[in-house]
This record gives sequence, C-alpha cells and structure tokens, in this order.
Amino acid sequence: MIVDDANVGRILLVALVSMSGLGAAFAALLAVANARLKVQEDPKISEVESVLPGLNCGACGEASCRAFAEGVVASSQPVNGCRAGGVETARAVADVMGVEVGGAVVQKAVVHCGADDTVRRRRGRYTGVESCTAANLHLGGNIICRHGCLGYGDCYRSCPFSAIEMVDGLPAVNFDRCVACGKCVEACPRGIISLEVVKNETNYAVRCSSLLAGRAVRRMCTVGCIGCKRCEKACAVDAIHVVDNLAHIDYETCQGCGDCAEACPTKCITIVGGRIPVMTAPIEAVT
Repeated sequence: MIVDDANVGRILLVALVSMSGLGAAFAALLAVANARLKVQEDPKISEVESVLPGLNCGACGEASCRAFAEGVVASSQPVNGCRAGGVETARAVADVMGVEVGGAVVQKAVVHCGADDTVRRRRGRYTGVESCTAANLHLGGNIICRHGCLGYGDCYRSCPFSAIEMVDGLPAVNFDRCVACGKCVEACPRGIISLEVVKNETNYAVRCSSLLAGRAVRRMCTVGCIGCKRCEKACAVDAIHVVDNLAHIDYETCQGCGDCAEACPTKCITIVGGRIPVMTAPIEAVT
C-alpha cells in the first residue's frame, strides 16, 4: 500500500483530533465525578491546625498536628490535648471549637533515681555500646542497683524539646521545657521516669525506685529510700505513703512544703524541675 504525504497528514490530523476529543471527554467525566463525590472538609480542621505549634512531635498521640486537628473536630481528641502548646494553645483550640477548655492538667517528667556518678556503686566495667538499653540487656549494666539509672542518656536523646540534660550521669528535667510527651518514659529501660501532675511552684520527688528492704538498699546506695516512714509521719496533709518499702508522693494532695524532704534520713526526696545548670561535657545527640 502506497501512502503519499497528503494521506499521512490526514491520518495524523484525524488521530490528533480523536485523542484530543477523548482527553476532553475523560477530563469532563473526572470533573463531574470530583464534584459529585468530593468529601467536604470541615473548615474548622484548618482553623485548629493554624493555632497549633506545628511541631508534629507526636506528644498528643497523633502522627502530626494535622491529624490532631482532625481528631479535635471529630471529638476523638480533647481541645487541651496538645501538650507541646500548653495552656495557651488549649485556649486557642477551645475558642475555635466554641467550647470551654476546662481544667488543664499539667504533667511533667520526673526521674525516680538520685544516684549520680558521684555516689553510684558499680560492680564492674561496662565496655559495650553507651546506651541504657544496650547496657540493661547486658546483665543489667554494671551498677549494683538493678533499679537505678544507668546514666547513658537514652532519655536525653529521646527528648524532642531539649528538656533533659545529663548532669553527673543523671538526667535533669527542665520543667519549663518539658511538655510531658512521654518519650523519655518510653526510652528508659529501667522504668524510673514517670509523668506526674504538677501544681506547685516547688515540687518534690522520691528519687528512688527500689522496692528492696532498707538494709539491702543501704548496701547498694547511700541515697536510696529505706522505707523508714519518717516522711510519712512528717507530712501534715497525708500526701506521702510508704508502699512496698518505697515512698510515694500523691501529687494531687502535696502542697510542696518540703517537710518530707527534711525528715528523710537519706535525702532521697529532693526538689525537681529547676532550670538545668550549664553542662561542661554535654552528650552528643544521636541523629
């Protein structure tokens, strides 16, 4: 079959017109489908997202600030659920949603161990990876107390808000920066960090996690709780009790007077949450 140049031109023209027509038809169909099937998004989602910090830290339990905003609008997240934003953000979100913010509960991370490098007793030399998780897997690390801080800074490296520093091998939490995201709690293999309700200007904590009897604690640590109950007897508001050889503070009742700290013979009850002192040898953050 012989096809001259004129026929080739006509064939190409017909093909071009046909493809253009098909493209226009499909585009029209997609436009109609989009208009009919489009899910209308609640404009409040964008409004809530606009007043959030935008850190996408995950402290609220969602993967992003956008997901948290969707949860607020869908009533699956509370308006005061953004821990990174604090009270001001909670109020802003509540204004968008037209509701009352309610009583905002302030929580902070508290470290329940007071044995730093100056008093920490060791049972050998650990030469593995300088990680609390790794050391804990290796026969529980090299410190005598199986309930104490290992001091390698997993909690420090896990904190996205720079609220923790290592001071003499012990984590110090800055309450001004802590948003109670719980990442340090998850990172600690010893389980010695907890989130506690804070409502006083001065806050105290039992810096020990051992449930051993007092005599056993004394053999391992000079600053551990020995379960003597002197703190319990000294508290005028009944905010501290010794359970299973370990003192526990009821932060809802505690007035922050410090009488328990004065009565403690081992001084394992101390003030927590102050500003972090300047470090001479900061730990290098893991990227």
